[in-house]
Amino acid sequence: MRENVSVTTVSGERYKCLGTSEVEVQLHSGGSVTVSALVVPFKPLNYAFVLGMNCIRALRGVTVSSSRSVQFGVEDCKASAAVVTTETVTIDEKDFKLVYDEQANKWIVSWKWRGDGAAPWLKNSVLEYSIPRVARQEYENELCQWIQDGWLVPYNERAHGPVKGTIPLMAVVQENKKKVRPVLDFRELNSYVDVHTAEADICAEKLREWRRRGQKVALLDLRKAYLQIHVHPSLWSSQTVVFRGQRYCLTRLGFGLNIAPLVLKKVLGTILSWNEIIEQAASPYLDDIFVDEGIATAAEVEAHLHHYGLTCKPAERVSEGSRVLGIRVWVEHNVLRWRRDNMVCEMPNKLTRRAVFSICGRLTSHLPVCGWLRVVASYMKRRANATTASWGDDVDPSLHSMLAETLKRVEECDPARGRWDVVGDEATVWVDASSLAMGAAIEVNGEVIEDGCWLRKNDCSHINLAELDAVVKGLNLAISWKMKKLTLMTDSQTVCHWIADTLSGKARVKTKAASEMLIRRRLETVKTIVAEYCLNLSVKYVPSAENKADTLTRVPKKWLCRETEPLACGAVTAISEDDLAKVHETAGHPGIRRTLYFCRRVYPTVQRRQVQSVVRACQQCQSLDPAPERWEKGKLGVSETWRRVSMDICHVKNEHYLTLIDCGPARYTIWRKIRRQDTASVLDQLESVFFERGAPEELLTDNATSFRSNMFCTFASRWGMVVKYRCANVPSGNGISERCHRTVKTIQARKNCSVAEAVYRYNTMPKGNDSDTAPANQIFRYEVRLLDIDKVNEERPLAVHQSHYNVGDRVWIRHPSRRCNMKSLLGTVTKVVSAQNVEVDGMPRHVRDLRVVAMPPSPLVQNPLATDKQGVAAEDNELPIVIKIPGRESEKSDDQHSDDDDGPGRLLPRRGSRERRPARPFQYSDLI
Repeated sequence: MRENVSVTTVSGERYKCLGTSEVEVQLHSGGSVTVSALVVPFKPLNYAFVLGMNCIRALRGVTVSSSRSVQFGVEDCKASAAVVTTETVTIDEKDFKLVYDEQANKWIVSWKWRGDGAAPWLKNSVLEYSIPRVARQEYENELCQWIQDGWLVPYNERAHGPVKGTIPLMAVVQENKKKVRPVLDFRELNSYVDVHTAEADICAEKLREWRRRGQKVALLDLRKAYLQIHVHPSLWSSQTVVFRGQRYCLTRLGFGLNIAPLVLKKVLGTILSWNEIIEQAASPYLDDIFVDEGIATAAEVEAHLHHYGLTCKPAERVSEGSRVLGIRVWVEHNVLRWRRDNMVCEMPNKLTRRAVFSICGRLTSHLPVCGWLRVVASYMKRRANATTASWGDDVDPSLHSMLAETLKRVEECDPARGRWDVVGDEATVWVDASSLAMGAAIEVNGEVIEDGCWLRKNDCSHINLAELDAVVKGLNLAISWKMKKLTLMTDSQTVCHWIADTLSGKARVKTKAASEMLIRRRLETVKTIVAEYCLNLSVKYVPSAENKADTLTRVPKKWLCRETEPLACGAVTAISEDDLAKVHETAGHPGIRRTLYFCRRVYPTVQRRQVQSVVRACQQCQSLDPAPERWEKGKLGVSETWRRVSMDICHVKNEHYLTLIDCGPARYTIWRKIRRQDTASVLDQLESVFFERGAPEELLTDNATSFRSNMFCTFASRWGMVVKYRCANVPSGNGISERCHRTVKTIQARKNCSVAEAVYRYNTMPKGNDSDTAPANQIFRYEVRLLDIDKVNEERPLAVHQSHYNVGDRVWIRHPSRRCNMKSLLGTVTKVVSAQNVEVDGMPRHVRDLRVVAMPPSPLVQNPLATDKQGVAAEDNELPIVIKIPGRESEKSDDQHSDDDDGPGRLLPRRGSRERRPARPFQYSDLI
């Protein structure tokens, strides 16, 4: 057929042909094949024809032993006279042999017995393991389908010879797919077959490769992959089964045979290698094929596999939601995300070592990111090994509570999630080490893509050695992702300086520790890794609280407390808590360390944890000048402009100002002068500001009476605001206002100007040389919320705070004077606002001022801040001193109207024991 065809020669030149044709090549021995040929206008290289690779392949290869001895593969076949030969591909491995029959379009495998010996006689006599009753019907239906498909063939002893082995049958329930699969127990047969697994695929490596493929990907799954591969008839007698009293031989590759994964990998790899484009697009792992549709479509890969004897299930687009190697992947905001796909298992009734390992494996084994869960699972497995002698033994009772706590925490907040697709060669490596474990995490574009945890041995090596080992492991993890530009983040300043000096050569590494040679060896390892892999590595120090690998090295502290070992011999007197409490009281209620000192003088065997529990339960120590307590630090600032506003009343030279400070990045402030500190004066100025600039979503203020009245609450509800009150007696709870007051007052005092000018100077003052950082240049870039139109969803989900207190707890409230000899007050927790703020009897209190009451409260100690109705009535009956001023009737009527709002006919706001009655300044003209 004449057509324009051209080829490229080895030298790179274009060679023009006249067209194509079908020619028959016949050898002198008689064998012949029909192949496609290119027709050229003159002899190439002065030869009548040149055999191409398609012709040599059709002739089944060629052997050249000398310049005149050439022999083709078809010359050894009996069918040498056939015009068209059937090509057969043979793959000979160390432990099996594969043959592809093109005419029958099937793959045939035959494994090699150990030592290349004859087939052994298996001794197994079990026909079938116990099948659960609920799975029996589906199990038998599946086996009947195998018989119909020809996978199980009735055994013919005349054709196949004597039976050499019986494989037991059992049923496996797949919980994720809700299916029952018949499985054969090949354990005895596997002992006679050697398997070489050096080139076997690793799930973690495949996950990294697939996540590098981008977002335009699809997943193909072979339909009953192993059963599509035929077994050579000579091996049928070694894998027979008995079903319903009749013996069958399995003619396909069975799941459970040790060489089955390697056989399937070789078959898939060979088929994909026959097409270069398909090979680049597809990446197989067992029976799953991950397809990069930017190179070739999933339909093309599926057709290619079907052409060579393998059938697939319909392709699944990962962007449409798919399950990839036990991980659920979907699209969220144009980004592929992943999470755990298997359900969190329930707590078993009987907890053995095998059950602990099974649960921990399902929680962490196949997931790239697990966070705190990874070290917790590893620690529980170590404890299970330490407390049991065999896999069936019951574990220590403490593991029950550990596992239950872990499962509950996973249900509430599972750390196994993140971004799926990974791009680029730049990453941040977070490393950390503790006395328990070493951890490393790889972060790309603000997302942790993989983490790892390794428990340390129970040795006495220095922590700096463990930090260096964590660095090496973190670098290995980054290299497996093929990252080149790395930033190493560590919370060890010593390791940071060591690595920086080693890489730069600026200074000699200085260390005189006992492990000096081990330290230098690890630093040289880091230097060699950086040089051989051409890494661009920089190292930075980060505080431990900000280290993302810190959670990979920690478990709850209470888990590390070892139980007291029983004494082997000797008679001792038990130490009770009453005995230790008596020593503690006699010594004057000292702290834990000093109490331990005095107790050991009387009871030498006492332990610190016993003394600690006694001191913490002492009500005298908790109610009188208690020891400081740590709490979680919070943030008052927000990222949005005018979403949260801090409000307070400031006094400047006997004048009152209502101050509003934006808690956003601008810190813009508004000061309005008010005549009095009552609610009416505050609301007049506040409403004028809101009409001008709009109302924020949140208003942060203190517990002044004017901010606690019903009138103020009604005003806040009308504008759709959420009012948040700071903790009582803790000015730092409204620290943004306090700092603004100090700055404005300082400007006013130094410049000797008006308050309005000082506020103006504050709003126009930038943080540095950048004018855009001035509050006035940032505040007018927000969208004003419209009155009665833009509503705030007060039922929006709140952040979950971990607090030591619960509603209903009885607590000691530290006296506002904070004197060491003033006894604390008793109260009851009514609401948990945040990790730092707890309402006690309706008043916000900071957690540092609270201590839990460990005993019933004494009726002699009462909280004057929680007054009863009689106290409130008595306080309200006190008549204020009224000064009649001529010409000020309007102000008098205003005062009476304000007093009427707080009269006994309505619900009064909760007040403190001390009522604030600020004096109103008068002018001389008022008295005339």
